[in-house]
Amino acid sequence: MCLSGRQVWRILTHWLFGGRPTMDKWLVFAAACLRRFFYYGALKSNGVILDETVDRLDTYNTVVAGAFALQCGISLTMSPVTGALLDLFGYRKTVVSGGLIAAASYFFCGIGLDSVWQLYVAFGCSGVGFGLMNVSLYLSLLLHFEDRFPVMFSLASVFNFLGIATVPLVFQYMRENYGFSGAFILLGALLLNLVVSGVCLRPPPSHRYSGEGDSAPGRTCLEGPSKSTKGVVRTLRDLFDLSPLYHHKLSFIVTLLEGIGFYVFSSWAIFLVSVGKSQGLSAEDSVLLSTAGGFGGILGKVTAVLLFHFNKMTPYTAAVIPMGVFGLSLLGCIIRSNFYELAFFTLIAGACHGTYSSGLAGLSPFTVCREHYKQSVVITYATDGIAFQLGGLISGFLYDIFGSPLYVFGVDSILCFCAIPLALLWAVSDRTVKQCQSAKV
Repeated sequence: MCLSGRQVWRILTHWLFGGRPTMDKWLVFAAACLRRFFYYGALKSNGVILDETVDRLDTYNTVVAGAFALQCGISLTMSPVTGALLDLFGYRKTVVSGGLIAAASYFFCGIGLDSVWQLYVAFGCSGVGFGLMNVSLYLSLLLHFEDRFPVMFSLASVFNFLGIATVPLVFQYMRENYGFSGAFILLGALLLNLVVSGVCLRPPPSHRYSGEGDSAPGRTCLEGPSKSTKGVVRTLRDLFDLSPLYHHKLSFIVTLLEGIGFYVFSSWAIFLVSVGKSQGLSAEDSVLLSTAGGFGGILGKVTAVLLFHFNKMTPYTAAVIPMGVFGLSLLGCIIRSNFYELAFFTLIAGACHGTYSSGLAGLSPFTVCREHYKQSVVITYATDGIAFQLGGLISGFLYDIFGSPLYVFGVDSILCFCAIPLALLWAVSDRTVKQCQSAKV
């Protein structure tokens, strides 16, 4: 018997959402997808203008790559501040403000980018805008979906690589037809869609990550701020709370693996186009490598969704295998120069990163207790930001010293292989999570 389109849709949504989804869940899921599409697309677009920006500002690769890495670095490193703002002002206002700041930063680049300090100010401010959305939408997704969070997070993460596959191509088209400044202004206009991410947020139902009182780490209200003195004191204290790392060994290991992954992703994202050019490809073909990596990432995210759904996502499938293959694919980009071979290795690298990033994010809730979970997310995002910043700075320094981005990929491959023993330690450790007592202020 053939199923109608409506029946197929009902079966699919029931499988994804674990039941019939409410409109609130659809809106929160759409907000997360929208943010991921433009955030990762904008980050990957930086590689399109790396060489032109170096020439335009008459500076070094280290300086420009550092500014590009600063964008993602700040967006993740400021996670403790974002966590505090969520308690003080609510989720919706925080996300809307972030979208406006990110778009305004790109308008600033378009109006006049004539010096290095302007580059750092613009990309630093855009990082602040993106940072106000990162933790906010991650936690919103968790609060609404709880048991289905790993699957829904992996599915939303597909839009990371849809953005990587399409936004750089659109940015390249705008740069060729409207110039360097015009491309930034048009991309800023597109980023105004991020404001919709905040408007779409809805208060979640009660959930297992809720704490006691309006200032608890898992407070459910997405709009109302916490104005009590007790809430403000706890918010300020939580800015520098590292207790999840020494209370939960597995959380510490996962945080380190996340940091290594983001360092490698930073180098891969910023210097992929430059690697293509150094291997003799044209500028157009080099940009297409980003598209190949984006489609590979989509494949990796779909793989992660299936692994989570069939309960096959383990430390081996989340970290050991993806990081090993990622390292091999980076070596392939170094030793081969044919466009199709480079596109294949880039596709595999994107698939590995897609599986790796979703696997760690989806398994991390099971490495820490409920009391420490929100702060664990904040610490992980901050670590990712530091790693992303170091990835841009160190890789840019290597590029300037050795004169070739191939050395950057060589160091990245070594880091991938170094992550494997750490992932194996996670795999063989006891994964029972100790439930900690709530701390009183």
